[in-house]
Amino acid sequence: MEIHNDMGYRVYVELKKENREFGMYPLCITTIEKDLISGGSLNQGDTVQIDEGVQRYDFDTDDTLAPDFVNSGEAIGVFELHKDLIISKTNQKEVMAGQVYKDKATLKEVMENYAIAQRFQFRVDRSNAVSYALLCLSEDCEWRFKASSINKSELFKVREFNDNHTCPLKDKVYEQRQASSSLIGGMIRPKLTNHKRKYTPRDIIDDVKSDLGVDVSYMLVWRAKEKAMNFLRSEPADSYKKLPGYLYTMDMTYPGSHTRMVKSPKNEFMYVYISLYAFIRGFDHCRPIVVVDGSHLKSYYTGTFVSASTLDGAAYGVIDSENDIAWTWFFEQFKIVYGERENMCIVSDRNKSIIKSVSRVYPDIPHFACIWHLWNNVYKKFKKSHAKLSEIYFSIAKAYTQAEFNNLMEKVEKVDIRVKEYLELAGYEKWTRLYAPINRGWTMTSNIVESINVALVSARKLPIYDFLEEVRKMFGRWNCSNRKEATQTYTTLGKKYQEMLTLNEEMSTRMTVVPSTEYLHTVNDGGRNYTVCMLERKCVCGRFQVDELPCPHAWAVLKSKFLMPEEYCSNYYKPNTIVMTYDLPVYPLPDKNDWNIPEHIAEEVVLPLKWKRPPGRQKKKRDKILSKLLQPKNQHSCSICGQGGHNKRTCRNAPRNK
Repeated sequence: MEIHNDMGYRVYVELKKENREFGMYPLCITTIEKDLISGGSLNQGDTVQIDEGVQRYDFDTDDTLAPDFVNSGEAIGVFELHKDLIISKTNQKEVMAGQVYKDKATLKEVMENYAIAQRFQFRVDRSNAVSYALLCLSEDCEWRFKASSINKSELFKVREFNDNHTCPLKDKVYEQRQASSSLIGGMIRPKLTNHKRKYTPRDIIDDVKSDLGVDVSYMLVWRAKEKAMNFLRSEPADSYKKLPGYLYTMDMTYPGSHTRMVKSPKNEFMYVYISLYAFIRGFDHCRPIVVVDGSHLKSYYTGTFVSASTLDGAAYGVIDSENDIAWTWFFEQFKIVYGERENMCIVSDRNKSIIKSVSRVYPDIPHFACIWHLWNNVYKKFKKSHAKLSEIYFSIAKAYTQAEFNNLMEKVEKVDIRVKEYLELAGYEKWTRLYAPINRGWTMTSNIVESINVALVSARKLPIYDFLEEVRKMFGRWNCSNRKEATQTYTTLGKKYQEMLTLNEEMSTRMTVVPSTEYLHTVNDGGRNYTVCMLERKCVCGRFQVDELPCPHAWAVLKSKFLMPEEYCSNYYKPNTIVMTYDLPVYPLPDKNDWNIPEHIAEEVVLPLKWKRPPGRQKKKRDKILSKLLQPKNQHSCSICGQGGHNKRTCRNAPRNK
């Protein structure tokens, strides 16, 4: 207990008189030197500041008021109750007169739970800021409950409680009005913290029946779920208000990061861009092949999530839609942070807005197409879904030599000359490894950003603040996992590249080497000769210079000269380089309750972009491409008889022998 004034002291004395137990109400006294106080006499209610920072309050009080005040039960308003005496949890099972609750909301939820547990219903007789009175739903029942605030504080005390029911049984059990959406929302709230969990209204109905023994409607649990979601993540519109403070906290937590947000003249959200310093620092140690893509958000206010990745994420953000201005702004921010590097290139699905934006911001940087998206365009345009043509196409894209490329294109021409003309018109330099002006390595598709989009498929339903936080945490987990894997790699190359190097060595065992100079060699492989130049790290097969790993022919030369193969591998494949890519971790962000945000940032207004939701239910999955639709479906068989055409529920055949 904390005694704040003279009345509090007198109340304390009266309490000690009523309860003489030694351990009850221990008193800790701090004395203050009288001469420490400067100034004259004090008037009622005056406050004097003392050197030690302690405040002293003096009041003129009538001593005779203290006993009456204690007997009235309102001593709680003078000094604070011990925390153990105040009920703050809503799972309170017993209700009785004299109990003190943290606030009215807690008391209301306790009474709703109590009514459901005791299988009766009540109606509100009076409810305002200082009182809360309940009666039984039946007019003739004696059950009543009264509570009121203590000294107009938030604390509520039960003044009267008659728990005796005299109502008919039917009034108690035929309906349960206390199973409100607010009560159910509070019950299911812990099950909704994980956004990846599928918790349907049907599941909620079953849980309410199991936990409370109450039948509820579909619409009631739908509203309960909405209230629980809004409590956990606030209203979708309020999520935009958190963005200025969120970006400021990221700048303070990750110095050197680049975060930007753009609003319309009406303070409506337009774009946000984020590059954490851990990404910026690691970019110099990975191959500068930047893969970009966008995916639609599916929350109440839509938008487009955009990202740029190398090994992992390098930058991400949200734009209003995939348009020329938005993509140009995103690439401008990316260029401010990362600039241009030698042998840098961009890979995308060749969206029209991306093509225009890259040509404006990076006019000298090659812009390649994702070979998977290009092939889907071929499917849609020419309706070719033959597996043979698909295999030929991907072999062309990954061809190492001109002879191999020409041979495969002739096969395409025999199947459909229109496909050959379309691929030629698209530009060989955009989708083939052979004609690419720089070495794009194995990055032939936009799989890295597609993987990011798939990993965030459930998070894209969240409000924008919660979504951006999920993206940050996901990249942080990936950063930690990749750094751990790299530090625990004890081979000379990363796991993937070490396996490729080992496979190439196995293929070189039956090859013979004929040296011409110190660096120039001829390697015979199954009757065919290949020229290998170790100085320039080239082989006529094309794999040595493109893969930046010793091909089987180069391996044969290395073994003949007892050279270490790792010296002829790209530094990007070595564990030390990979460790430096993930050297800086993505540290945890402080809880939003601990944010220390300047006032001018906290008061910044950010409104959601005005947008009219289209009619009908939103799509949750993208339409399947023609190639997927034409693929033969898996044939299922009955688990009882083993035959097709039905399942075990409708099976009328004899069980098969096992």
